[in-house]
Amino acid sequence: MADVVKTRAVWRNPLPMAAASALLALAVVAPAGRAAPVLVPGTRVSLSPPPGFLPSQRFPGFQHEGKRASIMVTELPGPAARMQKGMTRELLAAGGMTLIRSQTVKVGGGDALLIHASQSAAGTEYLKWMLVAGDAGQTVMVVGTFPRTAAELSLPLKRAVLSASWSGAKAVAQPYEGLAFRVDPTPSLKLAGRVGNALVFTESGTMGQGEADQAVLVMGSSFDDASLANVEAFAKERAAKSTQVGPLRNVEGLGVRADGLPGYELVAEANDVKSGREVRMYQLVLVDRTTYYLAQGFVSADRGSAILEQFRKVARSFRRPHPPR
Repeated sequence: MADVVKTRAVWRNPLPMAAASALLALAVVAPAGRAAPVLVPGTRVSLSPPPGFLPSQRFPGFQHEGKRASIMVTELPGPAARMQKGMTRELLAAGGMTLIRSQTVKVGGGDALLIHASQSAAGTEYLKWMLVAGDAGQTVMVVGTFPRTAAELSLPLKRAVLSASWSGAKAVAQPYEGLAFRVDPTPSLKLAGRVGNALVFTESGTMGQGEADQAVLVMGSSFDDASLANVEAFAKERAAKSTQVGPLRNVEGLGVRADGLPGYELVAEANDVKSGREVRMYQLVLVDRTTYYLAQGFVSADRGSAILEQFRKVARSFRRPHPPR
């Protein structure tokens, strides 16, 4: 499950239904004595984690490293009702998940969708409790994940997911809070917001429906440990797996360093899978021992030269907020 938030379907309209599927694919409550609600850093969401679950350093939420279990919180722009309606068996299957059951529940005074699903990753079968809630302006997704062999976690994680609450629109979450890295926007590429452990940059500075050819850059970090002996090979393999575009052409790359970390940067030509439009893709991978950072950007081919430089400026401004250990 070592991966980062994918840039799936952020080309014209950042973070629609398909992006939610990708986020779910990456996510890996005791009765009376459960913990008091805890605000999840970088979000407006609070919940009561089960005993043994500690704040994660890799994503917004909590994890129990010994049991390979987690609770991840993601906030997405757009009506919760539309997201709930779209969470079909087919969408979950596209993210590698099998629907076990789903039901409507009351959370935060409104209707929410509670999904129970399974997913296999790296030879292990995981079970998930997923809550899709929110309001007309924003969707809140809370995903509790645990190995099938740790069946004793099912009820505590279900209760933790259902304990979620969130503040109103006036309470603004800090996009860098709890994040393991920093990058700087440019006047041409503004910080639009945060999704899970990834930052989204757009020309308009918003994650809503923008111009058809708006450039988009997403940068995030891996959720779990990964062993990357060959950064160049991994970077090329990762770029080829992008669901945003078809086969890559004229791939050019070079080794780079940022904040002392080794990495590999590449640009390529491709076609958008939905529109068929020719696009330019930018990618930067940086490796910090068992963690890697990934930036991916897309822009219309006829605007590629100027925007690619903006992608580079943002991605190469990468730095860790704390000195490396």
